[in-house]
Amino acid sequence: MKQKTIARALIGAGGIAAAGIIALFFVYLPLLAGQLRETYPEYAGLYWPGLLDMWAIGALFLLGLWEYFRVCVRIGQERSFCRENAESLRRIALYMALSGVLWLGAIFVPPMFFHVSVGPFWIELALCAMAAEALGILAWGLGKLLERAVSLQEENDLTV
Repeated sequence: MKQKTIARALIGAGGIAAAGIIALFFVYLPLLAGQLRETYPEYAGLYWPGLLDMWAIGALFLLGLWEYFRVCVRIGQERSFCRENAESLRRIALYMALSGVLWLGAIFVPPMFFHVSVGPFWIELALCAMAAEALGILAWGLGKLLERAVSLQEENDLTV
């Protein structure tokens, strides 16, 4: 029963994160981008590339949350230490690494192709890139630890 309670709490936290991601990437940022396009018409060329980049990042976050939910369900099924969870953590790490690259693209692509600067926003974009990469490294490390735990559990099951 304890595992189901933990799984429910984790799923609830993931639901809150999903709502925040959807609100930020698919509601707030498009509205903000539209306002910025009207306020700064000289940067109108960045509207669609920037919006597509942000949507791609949001989609990667949602894919990572999908894998997170799959892990939570397995935890609720008393399958915390399984190869599927290790694989899900590996995929989460990949999604976060890709999102970090897209955040960096938001810093470096506008000056290269549109001859504009992202201004002081580069600091926030760099912090977002670092946070995404840190989450990816954390998920990768946890996946490696889980693979090792699964191997030890399988070895112990064979000796019993």
